[in-house]
Amino acid sequence: MFFDKKITFFDLEATDRKDALRQMAESLQAADLVSASFEEGILKREETFPTGLAVEPYGVAIPHTDADKVFTPQIAFASLKNPVKFQMMGNGNEEVDVSLIFMLALKKAEDQLTTLQRLMEIFQDQALLTEFAACKNQDQLERLLSRVGLE
Repeated sequence: MFFDKKITFFDLEATDRKDALRQMAESLQAADLVSASFEEGILKREETFPTGLAVEPYGVAIPHTDADKVFTPQIAFASLKNPVKFQMMGNGNEEVDVSLIFMLALKKAEDQLTTLQRLMEIFQDQALLTEFAACKNQDQLERLLSRVGLE
């Protein structure tokens, strides 16, 4: 389904939010899942509509952009070696230290809504967030995704 292309990063080293987003967007483009304009779309949208969420115990971001930049629906995942600052969703004046990024590359509005709802349920579960942060390889991530119904 959405995580099947294995666009995943464990302990990703990023200097800041833009660096993390660029690395993830480039991996989606390199896999021919998104257009060349996807990265620019992600960066621009993040400036206008921030996606940082201050949840415990790890800040999370769910960057996304327009469906016309997506060839094949996918979600890229990154756990960061060190948190980076994202502007908080709904309040661009506040920052949140983000350690987990779920980059959405989805084509259908209904997929986006359903996926966002499921992710929000996960983000409210501190134990699950801790498990996502603890994943150190693809096998661990896939087992966790399967268990939470996101494979």
